[in-house]
Amino acid sequence: MRRPIPEFGTPLRRTVVVLRRWWPEIVLGLGVVLAILGPVLRRGYLLRYDLVFVPDPPFGATVWGSGSELPRAVPSELLAVGLSQLLPADVAEKALLAGCLVLAAVGAARLAPVGHPLARVAAGLGYVWNPWVYGRLHLGQWAVAAGYAALPWAYAWVLGVLRRRSDGSDPADGAGPRRRSAVAGGLAVVLGGPAMVLAAVLTCAPALALARQWRAVVAGAATLVGLTAPWLLALTERGGGIDLDERGVAAFAARADTPFGVLGSVVTLGGVWSRHAVPVGRDQWPVALLALVLAGAAVWGFALTRRRWPSAAWWGLLVGAVLGTLIAAVPALPAGTAWMTALVEHVPLAGSVRDGTRLLAPLALLQAVGLGMLVESLLRTGARALTPLVAFAPVLLLPGLAWGLSGQLDTVRFPSEWADVRAVVNQDPVGGSLVSLPWSSFRAYRWGGNVPVLDPAARAFRRPVIGDQDVLVGRDRIRGESREADRVAAVLAAPGDPGPALRKLGVRYVLIQTDQPHAAEVENRFADADLIRRGPTLTLFCLSDGVSPHSSETVGIAPTLGYSVLGVTLLITLSYPAARRRCMLLSGTSCRRDRQ
Repeated sequence: MRRPIPEFGTPLRRTVVVLRRWWPEIVLGLGVVLAILGPVLRRGYLLRYDLVFVPDPPFGATVWGSGSELPRAVPSELLAVGLSQLLPADVAEKALLAGCLVLAAVGAARLAPVGHPLARVAAGLGYVWNPWVYGRLHLGQWAVAAGYAALPWAYAWVLGVLRRRSDGSDPADGAGPRRRSAVAGGLAVVLGGPAMVLAAVLTCAPALALARQWRAVVAGAATLVGLTAPWLLALTERGGGIDLDERGVAAFAARADTPFGVLGSVVTLGGVWSRHAVPVGRDQWPVALLALVLAGAAVWGFALTRRRWPSAAWWGLLVGAVLGTLIAAVPALPAGTAWMTALVEHVPLAGSVRDGTRLLAPLALLQAVGLGMLVESLLRTGARALTPLVAFAPVLLLPGLAWGLSGQLDTVRFPSEWADVRAVVNQDPVGGSLVSLPWSSFRAYRWGGNVPVLDPAARAFRRPVIGDQDVLVGRDRIRGESREADRVAAVLAAPGDPGPALRKLGVRYVLIQTDQPHAAEVENRFADADLIRRGPTLTLFCLSDGVSPHSSETVGIAPTLGYSVLGVTLLITLSYPAARRRCMLLSGTSCRRDRQ
């Protein structure tokens, strides 16, 4: 029997087919990355608020969630550090930021039930180019942006489930490949922490519940539990409750950044709690009015998708968007603040969504889909002259997002002495933690452009780093949640040499960043500590009598178990026959467009 001759041109033909089908999304993704990140794609680190990458990061306590702070960076820090082992850390940082923008734009463009290239571009552009994304980039919340980027892909899986039932086919048919795509999206959602997991639930669960797809609901819930196991178990390992500062509810509540108040701000995807993260011009009447008109037009466009989506999918996304908007807006009201405060006091993990504007992500997805549908409707009705204006209206209304947030983003280089100090501390086999001083959660470095940034020391060392966890929001100081930090703060507040008391707390090293305010006063207090190194910006002391029973590189049981559960979840979900992979979302199979 003659064997078939291998078709060596098949992969090339498939590539050509994909490029032919996806060229608007590919152009959009590249364009968005160049337009937003263009000036920072050169070598160097982006240091900005929560965005902290360091050279040659170790798999330290922050990665495993065993540090003094809440495990908010689990498992996102594992991805960041793991990718930094394959690429230079500054390149890995830019790759993650660019990946978030590309996945968000392409996902929304593929999700919208439209066929015209300009309509698909409008949907993707609307999902990426808005005040919500501006605020997260300004605050350096790349992991939250990753969760945001995953929502269109997760909802595409929901559409696939509902379409199989509406076609009269077996709901289990092809569930494997689509579930694999859902897991890929779910894993990115988990990077954003509890808030983005809740956003994904609000986005996907109502549609499945309305369609009575209980098997899919259970499967999705079980998958999310497996994917969130690393930070759930890391949180459990801390023991006891989480003592959150009640003042944080009002401090992180949505704020009015337009003349239309809080509600008008959140429906136009703004309202971020930080006044510094508000795009320039949002408080001007013409800009705010046009943004409100565009949001209303996008909602009207979403109404047109009811003819192209299953009824449960249409109503489900609408319900999720309304619920997310209410959760974001209610804490800004006096009664809502009291309600949210009570929720934070009695419900575990409720405090993680104090920044309710993160839950505007379902509304952003609804408006993006609606904007794409609106552009296609204008094309079909003959109003072609208006379509470019509507499609690129998000860019016209928010020019400040372009070119590194109008030049606010910039790359910097770490001083070489950071590597020298890191080498000394990381090579020490003796256990014990490191205290980073002066006592402040954020730094502003002259070599870093004086931009506020979280203390990089927490990510530079293998051993646990204890630093201030309090956050200043305006004039309010919001208390952190670290018990170790509270004990160290009490020691530092007492007069005299804090060294002996810190030794009793298991502290081995004290790092003083001498280019920060009040650093000289802090350094003079350590009279009996051993000076290891003094440089232009860093001074390192060793409390040599400190005793710790564990090595600085020890990983606890909870992180190991958590990542094991995550790995098993991925293995079970992805272990379907390879022959079915052609049905995956990435081939566009489950995002078929109705070209009526």
